[in-house]
Amino acid sequence: MDEYLVKNADEIPTPALLVYKEAVAHNIKTIGEMMGGYERLRPHIKTHKMAQVAKMEMAAGIDKFKCATPKEAAMLAALGAADILISYHMVGANIGRVVDLKKSYPALDLKVIADDANNIQALSDACVQADLILGVMLDLNTGMDRTGAPVGEPAVVLATQIHDAPGLTFEGLHVYDGHVGNPDADQRKETALDSIGQAIETRRLIAESGVAVPKLVASGSPGFEHTRLVDEVDEVSPGTWIFWDTGYGDQLVDSPFRWAALVLSRVISTTQDDLMTLDAGSKSIAPDTPEPHFRGLGLPDNVTFVRRNEEHQLLRLPQGTPRPNVGDTFYLVPRHVCTTVNLWDDVYVIDENGQFVETWSVDARGH
Repeated sequence: MDEYLVKNADEIPTPALLVYKEAVAHNIKTIGEMMGGYERLRPHIKTHKMAQVAKMEMAAGIDKFKCATPKEAAMLAALGAADILISYHMVGANIGRVVDLKKSYPALDLKVIADDANNIQALSDACVQADLILGVMLDLNTGMDRTGAPVGEPAVVLATQIHDAPGLTFEGLHVYDGHVGNPDADQRKETALDSIGQAIETRRLIAESGVAVPKLVASGSPGFEHTRLVDEVDEVSPGTWIFWDTGYGDQLVDSPFRWAALVLSRVISTTQDDLMTLDAGSKSIAPDTPEPHFRGLGLPDNVTFVRRNEEHQLLRLPQGTPRPNVGDTFYLVPRHVCTTVNLWDDVYVIDENGQFVETWSVDARGH
């Protein structure tokens, strides 16, 4: 806990999202060591959404990125990123946003994903009308069942459509293996390798049909530890690693990444001897996971989550635990850091000496 204590915490109004700059730098350095450099790394920025963090990544040598929204892509493009993959299906008016972004940055290597014939046609029509070329990767479903074309022959048909469509270039295959998250390390590895194996076989089928498959981009934070070792995978694209959290951290206990984004909270009321209310409710820490939504540093492991409201978090302390005082501070590690970051306009940056030194904007929060 000592490494997260902020020496001038009394200057920070709570609740507040803290970003520990040294931990971010550690995570960037660590993933580079794991990958043997940054050439095969395409980090997903949906976790941090911040220009300042992207600048740290770029300064380290990361030169390609993945994101989820046109707003995130626009932030990266404004920073000078030359290679951006929007790993989300652009439909309806969002097609126009992507076209506008490409027109604003004509030299940008901009790619999107697709898994539907009608959507591919719509992308093609918009690009032809705008007189530009847009890269498209075919999104594959290898077991998560959230998005993606079926592997095998159906994927061959769609890849051929993208390849032949005017205004589009076929840039390869995209796989998100979000179903890889079993706490058992052996089962996690088995699922990750099965997922990527399906993609590799589909790549082979597409190539045999006469359509070149330039790249295979795959994996989130739980799966990339295995897929990064597969030669046929050109790039891995994890996101949570930059800040880490307890959602993955409690499962992958041997992870070399450090928590880099915590919520600073204060006790605002103690209505009973065993009750305490924090000022960090669902508007401060994302409630999109089962309880507990966070790990409180300095709190007993068996604290009970009684009630969570927009601005309040009511906790029951184990019998015999000293009741904290109103105004006492606690450091909360989110279970899901990505959606927690999206709740904030700004973060309080903590330097290597444990001092709050500046604020950073969460530039691309929202959509």
